[in-house]
Amino acid sequence: MTLKSIWVDYCENGSIHGLRHIIQKNETPWKRLMWILLLIVASIAIVVLVSASWEKYSYSSMEIAVDDPHYPLTKIDFPAVTICPISKIIYSKALKLVLNKHSNDSDLRTRWTNSLMALSRMQFPHNTNLYYILKNIPTIKIPLDDISDLMLKLAPSIEDIFIKCFWRGVTYKCKDILRFQRTEQGFCYSFNSQTAERSTNNESNIHPPFDGRDGILIPLRNNAAGKHTGLKLIMKNMSNEFFPTDYRRRGFNVLVHPPDGAPDVASAYKVHAVRDRITQISVSVAQVEADDSLNRLDDWNGQCYLYKTKAKNLSSLLHKSSNEDTCFIKCRMKAIHEACNCTQYFFKLYQGLGSHCGIEHIPCLIENDVLQRNAKVTEDEPGFPEWSIPFSMHCDCRPPCSFITYTTELRYEIRQFINKEPLSSRYDVFLEVNYRELYATSYRRSMRYTTQDLLVSFGGVASLFLGCSLVSILEILYIIYKSFLVLVRKHYNKYELNNNAF
Repeated sequence: MTLKSIWVDYCENGSIHGLRHIIQKNETPWKRLMWILLLIVASIAIVVLVSASWEKYSYSSMEIAVDDPHYPLTKIDFPAVTICPISKIIYSKALKLVLNKHSNDSDLRTRWTNSLMALSRMQFPHNTNLYYILKNIPTIKIPLDDISDLMLKLAPSIEDIFIKCFWRGVTYKCKDILRFQRTEQGFCYSFNSQTAERSTNNESNIHPPFDGRDGILIPLRNNAAGKHTGLKLIMKNMSNEFFPTDYRRRGFNVLVHPPDGAPDVASAYKVHAVRDRITQISVSVAQVEADDSLNRLDDWNGQCYLYKTKAKNLSSLLHKSSNEDTCFIKCRMKAIHEACNCTQYFFKLYQGLGSHCGIEHIPCLIENDVLQRNAKVTEDEPGFPEWSIPFSMHCDCRPPCSFITYTTELRYEIRQFINKEPLSSRYDVFLEVNYRELYATSYRRSMRYTTQDLLVSFGGVASLFLGCSLVSILEILYIIYKSFLVLVRKHYNKYELNNNAF
């Protein structure tokens, strides 16, 4: 069998349209030329359309569709709740540990008082207020290495803040279900947060989130909604523990956030001590899951980040997490360090982050307060003229493809008190965080143009223009293989003939 006979036989009996007209002996030359041109045009059209389909597949947009409007709560983590006292210093502790040591020197005592008050007001996004606190008042420079330890000793403890704690209607010791949490508002306490610090010497075996397999932290979940079904906290109003010159309203900042993310203090609710009032935070949940079709996206060029945190050993703020809030907090820390060469005292010092910020760094913090509120946008985005964002951080914080969002609503209710209760207890702060509905809404994020769509497009184009299919492609490969064998055999026979001639 010769090479010519192989291809002639394929053209006569193959499934690709038009080939048999080219090799027919009784066809005139101009008809053969016409069929050759038609095959060339069809082949070019296939290449163009297939290239367009591939480009559409490679850079396909995403779509989000409702997967289950009644998704069970049992499959979703209960949100983390972080409590930050408005006063970062217990006044009685400040008297005992610092101020009373300078009773005989009123000027030094005043300087210490002013410095402590300034440090207690150091927080994002209100550093600008420090200008009015420090304006024309004397201060003392506290050694930078001592600031964090000192503020930690003066900070309110769990016993200083919380009276009773309830989870799903059952009373627990507050120290058993709350953890120490570092935030941009200072030292706080969190429930169900994977980013809170984990003590190694806890006597209790509760302390949610709890350890699962391979050291993965597992947050608590809930399958009930409505009053008294979630977290309930009774807190002291701490009216007597503010500095005498601190006239802010007594109370706390409350943050509801995903368990795997650091608290975003800019979204905090202020809960104040008001007589016989209960503050209720109702939570609605929505979950977005990434479809397997997103796995083909490049991690850096995709519209979202595919990384799913394993929540393993998350004992600090600077952990690997897919949460956007955590990313922006780390970006703000970096921006402050680059601008002021320091880190706020309520964060741990990590390698390369210099020293803690002291009184001498406050002018720099004030100057860069606006910087921390603005992230840089790409130059081609409309609506962002250069003058509208004078200062901006360089953050690369893309949204995760899979995430859970908690939508909250703040409500107030009059508490039904008992006549035998002491009058002072009627000014305690009552807080409840519960689910609003018995279900969540689940969405699925997928590629608009899937692999199946790509294959259908390839097959449709090839069938439309040449009438070929996957079997046709296999036929061509088979013919190429046979042709290769013929050429090899021909070359071998020629080689044997030359050897025999000698």
